[in-house]
Amino acid sequence: MTTSIRLPRMAAPTVFVSGRDGLAVIDTIAVERAVTGNRNDATLTTDEAQYAASLLLEAGIEYTLVAVQVGVDRRTLRGWFPEQTRTVRSTPPVCGTPRGYKAHLRRGEIACTGCKAAAATARRRPWELEDAA
Repeated sequence: MTTSIRLPRMAAPTVFVSGRDGLAVIDTIAVERAVTGNRNDATLTTDEAQYAASLLLEAGIEYTLVAVQVGVDRRTLRGWFPEQTRTVRSTPPVCGTPRGYKAHLRRGEIACTGCKAAAATARRRPWELEDAA
């Protein structure tokens, strides 16, 4: 699935934007590369990363992918965009699944045999359990 994200067309590659924290300098070429996935390990400034993340989130891109594309962690994204809610799973983890194994670990329990087997299978063949995770 390809998502098209429209970037504002500007006359200059560097734009000065006034915000509540003062003046921000944004390199629109760096932002465009981050948004299109061509960042190539280049580091964005905080202002550039925040702007790129806002464009991606407005386009409906998944939170984790946005974090990877702009080079920040999810905690930073939540700090920038607290109104963006994370999706909460409606069903509790079931034993015998990788989610069940992780739930045992979170609770500080020893995982049951079914959960251990499911986690081992997921580590060996993650492509077979995409829906179960």
